[in-house]
Amino acid sequence: MSYQVLARKYRPEKFQDVLGQEHVTKTLLNAFERDRIAHAYLFSGPRGVGKTTTARILAKALNCLNESNGSSCNDCQNCDEIASSRSMDVLEIDGASNRGIDEIRNLRELVKYAPINAKFKVFIIDEVHMLTQAAFNALLKTLEEPPPHVKFIFATTEPNKVLPTILSRCQRHDFHRMSLETIEKGLRTIIEMEEIKIEDTVLHLIGNMADGSMRDALSLTDQLIAFCGDSVTLKAATEMLGIIPNDLFFSITDALKTKDHSALLVQLSEVHAKGFALTDLIGGLNRHLLNLLIASGEKGDQLLDMTDDLKQRYSEESKGLNPRDLIRQIDHVTVMESQLKYVQQPKIYVEAMILKLAEMDASVNIADILKKLSSGNTETNYTEEQKATEIFQPEPQSTVKEKSSTAASETAPEKKEAKSSVENSPQLEKVIKRWEEVVTKVSENGTSISTFLSHGKPIELSGKSLTIGFPKKYKFQLEVLKKNVRRIETSIMKVLDQEMRVEFVLVQNEKASFNKTEETHPVTQRMLELFGGEILD
Repeated sequence: MSYQVLARKYRPEKFQDVLGQEHVTKTLLNAFERDRIAHAYLFSGPRGVGKTTTARILAKALNCLNESNGSSCNDCQNCDEIASSRSMDVLEIDGASNRGIDEIRNLRELVKYAPINAKFKVFIIDEVHMLTQAAFNALLKTLEEPPPHVKFIFATTEPNKVLPTILSRCQRHDFHRMSLETIEKGLRTIIEMEEIKIEDTVLHLIGNMADGSMRDALSLTDQLIAFCGDSVTLKAATEMLGIIPNDLFFSITDALKTKDHSALLVQLSEVHAKGFALTDLIGGLNRHLLNLLIASGEKGDQLLDMTDDLKQRYSEESKGLNPRDLIRQIDHVTVMESQLKYVQQPKIYVEAMILKLAEMDASVNIADILKKLSSGNTETNYTEEQKATEIFQPEPQSTVKEKSSTAASETAPEKKEAKSSVENSPQLEKVIKRWEEVVTKVSENGTSISTFLSHGKPIELSGKSLTIGFPKKYKFQLEVLKKNVRRIETSIMKVLDQEMRVEFVLVQNEKASFNKTEETHPVTQRMLELFGGEILD
């Protein structure tokens, strides 16, 4: 006799044997007890979770010669014929290869005839979502009012592709993905019957790779037994299945923490040398980072679905990591995973992106920055404001012009301060009156520039040269404004219709006047409303 794979050899024969689908099996058993059997059922769910198996068990329960309230005897002629697919009254149809309207017309003809040996004629259509729309429409009337001797059982992995008119005529049961615990329990029962020794870590590994499918888990177990024999170890399993060990992912995250480029390249070279797929590497790294993020939370290790030793390791490794950094890293790796299939040189792309990941700066808490800014720490304010503003500033138009302007303002501070005390001329008064309009016009070119400009005021107008004074605490703002002097001069031209050359200086004896201007300026008022605090000298 030819060998029969484990998935077929240990296929459940009763509702009670179906694992992980108690919500379905209990409903069907209660329906038999109360004699409330529907004429059409739709079983939907992922692959390998028992949809077709349950359909066959239901067909046996309907036609079993020994009355047992839904529990088939598996001894009578009908049960034996259905189990071996020899029954003339239970027809199992593949919807993928019999999807046209002609096949459904033939099915409608078969519906008219009474069963030969069984109580009911049962039609099981697997992958029913593959039927064409015309085939579905041809089935509607028969499905709505079938003869009393006919039962329909549909199975599909994609119920969203089934017409709503079909769904409304069926009693739908959704099969769930099996939990890791359920898969391990089922595997232990089978390997005991097969007298095979398999390590618990291997069972856990198989359960993770099966992704909720008992059939996939049994297929992997079959493959491992063929490779290892009667004793299956973790080392042999990882070698045969081509699984990247967890130690490699921990080594990568350790290198990311220390920004060790050499170590990262060594790890990537090892992946390439051992023949691991880059898609498996990136997918595994993404899951590894997610596990670290979960473990970093309170009692997060309890949410991890893995062995106790591995849970403890993740819990220890996550202690020194910032959850914000992990979220950004996961986002970066997710983008890598989605783009990997489009690049022509995947190895170079992965190496470059991993090195880029190592150079990622630590996350900054905005609340902490605002707290520092509101504390009045001048050095901190300058640094953070400089970092935030440099992004929006263009390169200086002329380095020589900037240096000469800076040198002039530094070598003659006394002259500028003296000028600031000169009595205002009528033309200067005109500029001062329309200064708010100038600041508003500048805001069209950049909000940060207009905000900085609003801290100063015109103090001297000599010919076409306009001098704008600022308190000494705004020294950094002067550097930014000098880089954007052309924008300001253009805005003045548009408002005053007069061409002027602008210079910026620091003054000391205008303190009271500047404070008054700041307190009444709408930008300053709005900042005080949003962030609180007070204006310091």
